[in-house]
Amino acid sequence: MLPEAQEKREGGDNMILPVSLPTDKVYPNVVLGGTFDRPHVGHLVMLSAALLRCNGRLVCGMADGPLLRKKILTELIRPLKERMAGLAQLVEELDPSVELHAVPIEEPLGPTAWDPNMDMIVVSEETKGGVAAINRVREEKGLPLLEGHVVTLVEDEERQSAEEETKASSSSGRMRLLGTILQEPTPNPAIPAQPCVIGLTGGSASGKSSVARRLARLGASVVDCDKLGHEAYLPETACHKALVDAFGSEIVGEDGHINRRALAARVFNSEAARQQLNSIVWPEIERLVEQRVAQLRAEGTSVVVLDAAVLLEAGWDRLCHQVWVCVLQREEAVRRITERDSKTPEEAERRLDSQMAQRQMVGRANVVFCTQWAGEYTQKQVERAWAALTAHLAQSKAAATTTTNQTAAAPPKARV
Repeated sequence: MLPEAQEKREGGDNMILPVSLPTDKVYPNVVLGGTFDRPHVGHLVMLSAALLRCNGRLVCGMADGPLLRKKILTELIRPLKERMAGLAQLVEELDPSVELHAVPIEEPLGPTAWDPNMDMIVVSEETKGGVAAINRVREEKGLPLLEGHVVTLVEDEERQSAEEETKASSSSGRMRLLGTILQEPTPNPAIPAQPCVIGLTGGSASGKSSVARRLARLGASVVDCDKLGHEAYLPETACHKALVDAFGSEIVGEDGHINRRALAARVFNSEAARQQLNSIVWPEIERLVEQRVAQLRAEGTSVVVLDAAVLLEAGWDRLCHQVWVCVLQREEAVRRITERDSKTPEEAERRLDSQMAQRQMVGRANVVFCTQWAGEYTQKQVERAWAALTAHLAQSKAAATTTTNQTAAAPPKARV
């Protein structure tokens, strides 16, 4: 079973030609594979080609697990269950007479490596070399060889930027989600309506600070929670005293300040010590955040961005109206960390592994950004999100004004 082709930059030119040319024959058992994320015209062409040549069973291999790791914006790929449901609905609309068998696959061949009841496979120009590879395996196992039908790649008429692929693809569709509202914000009655507080987070080297600077240039007031963390460590503070009580005077430098390197050594490889450290420092940073937001509220600030790497782990999203998340392909994150922080790739990997998984962050995000590409593309994402936010705030303000006017105009209730 062939998963959806990797992006051209990840592929190669050493493809083996399929064993047969495009065919218009009809078969009892047809197979195709892919990610089948949000449907696009390419999916329709592939499915239509398969259904036109199928009068019985259509097997669709749904790429999952390891096959998704190198996909662009893999964190935005819908869960397998949702993709399967979407595929079933699409096949039902196109040809309800065909019996659909959607199966998850975590390695390239899937059931084509062992299912004897397969006759023909539908592939794209990018994946046609896989037909010969599949048939080599089937021949070794004494299984009937598959005929292949090759579908021409479809040009993406909705292409919006040079960063997107020229062919219709799920990857480009996911890229167009960046900077848009993925989940409608849930009202947070626990905090004042103004200013609107955006929690901005992301993994190491994800470009979070770059996005924060871009938002600041658009008019947001940015609260750097890392700087507040340094403030929390200052001598003669309750946090400083609690740290010394918990970890000993050896974490204090000659100048009276906390030696953060010595403190890090104390908590390294100790989950209990790390949790103890967080239980001391995070509440103090939260107190400083609330203090700073209150100050900005008094100054009439309309939008505050909390730039916080541990926003979700620390539970500071309860201080926010929305959560915005920066993601980055792991290989690029490792490269940035090694170059920026002079770490080895192994050290960079360990750092990333110690943080909340990007998929978890995205699951709690209202908006997602990715700084994988040129700065201009990041700027477009940020401007898109900012435009949506300002429109939302204007709408909320208008609704509040209407409610106030209606209340003021309402006749007084008669006394009984």
